[in-house]
Amino acid sequence: MSGPIRGDGVGIEVARSVIRGVRLRHDAAGRLAAAAELPVRLSDDNATVDALIALHAELGSPSEPVRVAAFDLDSMIQRIDVTGRSGPQLNELRSMLDRRHGIDSTVVIDDGPRRWLLAIRWDAAAMRRLEDLAERAGFVDVSVEPGPLSIARVVDSATTYVRRMVSQGNAYHLVVADGVVVSASTTTATGHTHPDVMTAAVDVTLAYFDDFLAETALAEQMARAAERADVAVDAAAQAGAPLRPVIEVPDAQVGDFPEHDIRSARRQAVALGAALGAAGLAGPVRPVDMIVVGTGVDDQFDRPWAIETLPLDDAPAEVDADRSRRWRPWARR
Repeated sequence: MSGPIRGDGVGIEVARSVIRGVRLRHDAAGRLAAAAELPVRLSDDNATVDALIALHAELGSPSEPVRVAAFDLDSMIQRIDVTGRSGPQLNELRSMLDRRHGIDSTVVIDDGPRRWLLAIRWDAAAMRRLEDLAERAGFVDVSVEPGPLSIARVVDSATTYVRRMVSQGNAYHLVVADGVVVSASTTTATGHTHPDVMTAAVDVTLAYFDDFLAETALAEQMARAAERADVAVDAAAQAGAPLRPVIEVPDAQVGDFPEHDIRSARRQAVALGAALGAAGLAGPVRPVDMIVVGTGVDDQFDRPWAIETLPLDDAPAEVDADRSRRWRPWARR
C-alpha cells in the first residue's frame, strides 16, 4: 500500500454544537474535494461518534491524515522565545509551565532564525478524547491542535488580528505576526454573525507579548488589539472599501463560493487550515505536545505486586515468645 500523498488531508473544526470538515486532494478541481457541516453534542461520547461517522461519510470516507482543531472556553495561547535552547532546557520550561501555571500543552514553531514555544492552556484530556472519538468514527492518523494555529495558516502575511466566530456563544481571537500566532484567547462576539471570520492589518505592539502574561494582563492586551481592529474595519466599511480577502489557501479555489455555501472560505476557514496541516503543507509547525496524567480508577492498581509469606514461629532463640508476639500484632495469642 502506498502512503498518503503530500497535499492530501482532512481538517475538522469542532465546537460544542457543530463540527465542520473539509477534504483536500491533489487531484480534485481546486484541491477542495468535499466539505460538510453537522450538529453535534460533545457532552455525549456516543452522539459525538455518530456525528463524526456521518461527517466521515459526507467527506467520502477519506483515508488521508486528519487534523482536528478546537478552542473551547477559557483557552489561551502565549508564545515564548526559546531561540537557542536545548532539548533538556525546553523540557524544563514545559515542566515549569505545567507546575506553576497549569499549562500542559506546548508546540514549537520555527520562524526564520527565531524559535517560539507556544504555551497552550486548554482541556488536554478533552482533546485526547476528541482524538480517540475521531479514530473510532473511522478517521485515520488523527492529531489535534488549537483552532488559532489552524486559522493562522490561511491568512495572508499582512494580517495581524483575527477574530473567529465559531458558533453561538463560541468565539476566539488571535494576534498574528507573519502567519505565526503571537497570542490567542476566547472572547465574546455579541452582534456578530456566525460562522464568520474577521481579519485586520493594524499596528500591534508585539513587545507587549514578549513576557509571559497573567490572564488579566493578556486579556487587556488582546482587548487593545481587538479595539484597533474594530476601528479599522468600521472605517473601511464606512468608506465603502472592499473587505480584504479573509483567507488564502495555496492552489485551492475556496474563495469562489458564496458565504452561505457549505464550501465557503468564511465558513470553513479553520477546517481548511487544519487540513493544510494534515496534508503536510503547514510549514515548520510541529505536533502539539501534551502532558496528560491518567486519573482513571481502572488503572490505579496497574503496577507489579506480590505477596510474601512472613514466618511467625522462627524468631531467634534469645527472643522470648511474649516479646515476639508484642512485635507481631497480627500473631495469634
